[in-house]
Amino acid sequence: MNKIKYISGLLALVVLAACSSTPVLEETPSSEFQGLNKVSSSGFSEAWARPGANLSGYSSIKATPMKSQDAELVQPGQSIQTRINRDMEITPEVEQQLAETWNNAITNAAADAGLATDGSGDKVLRIDADMTRIAPSADFAAEKSNPGRSTVYTEDSGSASIELRLYDDASGELLAVVRDKRRVGSQMWARSNTVTASADVRNLYNSWAHRLVTRITGN
Repeated sequence: MNKIKYISGLLALVVLAACSSTPVLEETPSSEFQGLNKVSSSGFSEAWARPGANLSGYSSIKATPMKSQDAELVQPGQSIQTRINRDMEITPEVEQQLAETWNNAITNAAADAGLATDGSGDKVLRIDADMTRIAPSADFAAEKSNPGRSTVYTEDSGSASIELRLYDDASGELLAVVRDKRRVGSQMWARSNTVTASADVRNLYNSWAHRLVTRITGN
């Protein structure tokens, strides 16, 4: 069994500690992310961090546009074994909509915490976000025939997964990685109202952004 050491003080902020749990950093390096160690009790589904980094020392963030074009898409109503990804798509318009929603969420959360959001200053933390999986409970194809309404469904409408990577902007050094999956509500819903689903996306992104910023600042 790997020896586990408990993280406290500023280092606890580095490993994105959950507010209600004591974060622990495993001594064995990650096999996936060079220089990072796996973090337990992070508040996210998975987390890794670079020992010795100090996220709370950053006074500014620079959020790059969220990527979602390569997200795994799960056909509504299909099991993992029978899903057909080609029946669904992330169009450039949808990707832009998701990116704008995420940008609003992360910049607002950072500003509320007293962080600069224009990438200015000596200590800038770059945040890259990727949607890795989207499992809507509404039908993309059906909604494409109604272009005046949203066509993306996550969170209460189904589930979604994200990966967030935090870099020192000046050096490009990777400091931390978190992965998370959220599901709220019943996937038995045959169809979701598009306006409600859009609100669900905003709520989901706001939740992720707020949680991430609180782990960065420790407040």
